[in-house]
Amino acid sequence: MLYLQLTLITSLGVLFLMLRLTLNEERNMLAYLLGIVLAVIASFTWAISPILYRVGATDSALDDLISNSLGAFILAMPFILLKPPLNGGAWLYGTLFAVLGPVFGTYVFLISLRYADVGIANVISYAYVVMLPIILLVISPSYLVYTWPAILIMIGLYLIMGSGKGTFYGYFMSLLSAILYAFSFLALYRAYDYTNPWGIILIRGITLMIGALLLKIAIEGFRIRVSSKVFLGGLISYGIGGPLYVLSVDYAGIAVPTLITALSPVITEILAIVKLKERLNLKSSLGFAIVIIGIVIATLIGVQV
Repeated sequence: MLYLQLTLITSLGVLFLMLRLTLNEERNMLAYLLGIVLAVIASFTWAISPILYRVGATDSALDDLISNSLGAFILAMPFILLKPPLNGGAWLYGTLFAVLGPVFGTYVFLISLRYADVGIANVISYAYVVMLPIILLVISPSYLVYTWPAILIMIGLYLIMGSGKGTFYGYFMSLLSAILYAFSFLALYRAYDYTNPWGIILIRGITLMIGALLLKIAIEGFRIRVSSKVFLGGLISYGIGGPLYVLSVDYAGIAVPTLITALSPVITEILAIVKLKERLNLKSSLGFAIVIIGIVIATLIGVQV
């Protein structure tokens, strides 16, 4: 009788544990899928801004950087009401994230738009989708599985690149932007050890605004000209898209959401064709398809990992 009671209690315990594990797995899957959705939405917001940057560009890329930063700063400040952790580690890695990518990465990208079509410049700037998984190998060998879909995505982006024109300097500045953003995302990965998404968004908004102003004053002086269209691009891309991306990383990890952002240049190229009359050819169409395939593969790998 005691044996049956022990067996019954043990069985119920195992069933309860299995049910709890199943619920946890379902919660994890829902969180992962939410992260994917947020990354896709962020990609759409990031796709719109380069068009606004191009049509609203002033004579100074630094003025445009300030206009862009202002949009991010305004929408970041309300997060201070959530009282996120703002310790030394959060400020260190949050500042590195903001300075490497949103400040210097965006600055050189804005310069590249003056020497290359918006579609091709945006494509090259997304080379970080290959660079980041390689850099992350230093942290964990498990990120190796994301390298080959990342390479597939870059092949697609390379094919899309054939639809645009530009100079070597424009291409170089776009690639430099990609390098800066790759290391920026690595800093973002480390920032999660010290604060939550709200803290990262707040620190990024403050650092981006201060960094843009210091860079402008140091190079060109105090006279600032704000572009309304670039400001709108900053609101959409950095004020809305940035927080969505940061949240997507919190839910789905750093690798897959970053690869998903490769959707952005695809959408930008379509917008450039419609809005700026840039040309589309068969090779570019094939590139679009390959990028989508690479993103789908990376997302499926993320589910298994």
